[in-house]
Amino acid sequence: DMNRIVTDYYSKILPPERQGEVAHRYVLGLYRCMKELTERFPEILFEGCAAGGNRFDLGILSYFPQIWASDDTDALCRAEIQTGYSYGYPMSVVSAHVSSCPNHQTLRMTPLETRFQVAAFGICGYECNFCDMKKEDFDAVKAQIALYKEWRKVLQTGSFYRGRNFSDQGSVLGSSAGNIQEWTCVSEDREKAVGFLMQKLVSPNTQFEYYRPNGLNPEARYRFYNRSLKYNVKEFGDLVNTVAPVHIRQDSVAHNLIAKFVKMDGEAEDFCAYGDALMYAGVKLKQAFGGTGYNEQIRHFPDFASRMYFMEQMND
Repeated sequence: DMNRIVTDYYSKILPPERQGEVAHRYVLGLYRCMKELTERFPEILFEGCAAGGNRFDLGILSYFPQIWASDDTDALCRAEIQTGYSYGYPMSVVSAHVSSCPNHQTLRMTPLETRFQVAAFGICGYECNFCDMKKEDFDAVKAQIALYKEWRKVLQTGSFYRGRNFSDQGSVLGSSAGNIQEWTCVSEDREKAVGFLMQKLVSPNTQFEYYRPNGLNPEARYRFYNRSLKYNVKEFGDLVNTVAPVHIRQDSVAHNLIAKFVKMDGEAEDFCAYGDALMYAGVKLKQAFGGTGYNEQIRHFPDFASRMYFMEQMND
């Protein structure tokens, strides 16, 4: 790929009989520089990036153990991008970052948890201004980093499995594409696994959803669970007035004060099942919000929402 980029460049400045030779020497020279740098400074972690070209070059991976996947850090696009990379590369070489919203390239707003969960299946990092971050988001980031450290070995060295994906019927940005993205990462001994489910857009009256992992030991018994999260009451909009004793105007001082102290509990999934049941029957998830009623048994799952699920083998 790099050879093609360099060849295209030299085709504009050199006669045809010299183009291939010079381009080949250029690439070999670049590899020699990388070899020299990594051998001379073994304590430095270098990251590859083609600055707009075809980024993932196998030759560069001989020297740089990770590559910046794309400047497009929008979580929706990244879910498709990282799925595409997984056909040829392990996720342990894909750098993926949690960035601010609105996203700098798409201006799309996606939940902070979704941005983290997509990035967690690669080499996770943050490119946010923590000085400008709200306290609740800052606390969420601290919890995310602790979670990533706890499951990093599974996520970076485990086997990566694709389930349903946005590209089933075209690009994620197309109207005919799939609406659900599924990933599963399983440890080498198959004792632990991390699952991922993301939704593109909400459709009315589609509260039912399932998650189906891959790669588990069919004869082993697993505990299947998720993180119990809390949600901002402002995400429910004017529906707050269905339970408030007085009328709450949107974005008023009262509304912001309530949102500061009142959080909506998210659903909890926690049960035990054998690997074959999880893989072949799948997990019927808690019912999603469907226009009326909300409690801790309802799945808060708006546009671009996602979940991480954890599976741990039980020894009893």
